[in-house]
Formats: sequence, structure tokens, C-alpha cells
Amino acid sequence: MNKVIAVKPLITMGIKFSTFISATICALVSLPAMSQQLTVVDANTAPMANMVVYLTPITPIPADAQLPAKPPVEVHQENKQFSPYITVIQKGYQLKFVNDDDITHHIYSASGPKRFSFKLRKDSTQQDMVFDQAGHISMGCNIHDWMSGHVLVVDTPFYGVTDAKGNIHFNALPDNQYQLMVWHPQMQTEDNQYSQIITTPLNQPLTIQIMASMDDIPNQQSLDDFDFLDGY
Repeated sequence: MNKVIAVKPLITMGIKFSTFISATICALVSLPAMSQQLTVVDANTAPMANMVVYLTPITPIPADAQLPAKPPVEVHQENKQFSPYITVIQKGYQLKFVNDDDITHHIYSASGPKRFSFKLRKDSTQQDMVFDQAGHISMGCNIHDWMSGHVLVVDTPFYGVTDAKGNIHFNALPDNQYQLMVWHPQMQTEDNQYSQIITTPLNQPLTIQIMASMDDIPNQQSLDDFDFLDGY
């Protein structure tokens, strides 16, 4: 004879089962989108660090989509170098230049979507600037001619720079088709970039292999260690 088992309502910490399930569903719905991982490697499958990766939506993103937060972006002059060497920022956002050295720098860019020239005195002086056009800006210093740095202005909120393992993660990335761009000023390709189309969500981490050669990054150090005139 089959034994009949009486089924009692499931209570979880004083909450009825139906209420518990409803709360769980609501919690799952409110979770942020899964992080999408991309990895950039070279022709020998070695990870490529400090590569700019940005995603431009093929179709418009809904106005109510959750977009990544935009932390302040800064370029420092430190030990007579630009730090970081490569900076990426979204069009229309503010970039802050900060002089951490105890000497004057004269920062300039003579090409690209925004040309500028300004002095940054010692003692952590700052200069704020908004870039309203997308494009590549190459920077130098009129006083220390070995200094070089790059700013890439992109027309998308989905961007970043690969870490030491060649990885980059995009959080809260809406499902869409994207034009994926990998950029580096030393990449030996047209416009220093590589492009392909991807569709999200990704079923697994995506590896992008860059077959192009890379030029050496210029040496960020003077042959003669000197400080320019304080009165400059």
C-alpha cells in the first residue's frame, strides 16, 4: 500500500513559500546584467595590456537603460611623464590635467579634434578641459620634449583599457549588436585600430587576437636629467 504523505505549506523563516518565491523572483529581476569579459591577445596569444577597447551600439540603446557610471578622469604629469600614457574618455566629459611634479610643464596638442596649449605650474596645479569631438589627441610638453601621451575620445559610454592579463570587463552592457574597436597608438594598422562586430550577451568570454605588429612605446626619459628654468 502506498503511503500517503500530507503536504504542509512550506514556511521559510516565518514567510510562506509563495511569498518567498515572489520575493526571490523580484530579487533576480533586479540583479545587474552579467559582466561581459573580453581578452585581447597578440599573434602569439600573449595578453596585450593597456589596449583601449570600446563598443559602439549598432542600434540605439533604450533611453531607460542602465549605463555605467563615469568616474572622474585625470591625466597626471609625474616624474616628467604623462600618467597614464593612454587615457580614454567619453565625448562631452571633463578631463583634468594635474601636475604632480615640482617643476613647470607646458602641455600641448597640435593635432586631433581639440588643439590646446597651457602651462601647469608646480605644486599640483590643475587644468580642466571638455572634449566635445571624438578622435585621437597626441600630447607633448614644450619644456620636456621626450614626454608623450595620448587621449582617445570616444562617442560611447562603453569603453575601457585592458589589464595586465589582457582582460576587460563590461558591466550592465545592454543586449545589442556592437562595433568592437581595439585601439593603441603603436598598433601598425590604419588609424591604429582593429574592428569587428559582436552580439551580446556573450555565451562565454571572447578572445580578440590582434595580428598586427606593435611599435615600441617611446622612451619617457631624457638623456640629460635637468630642470627647466623656474621662471618659465
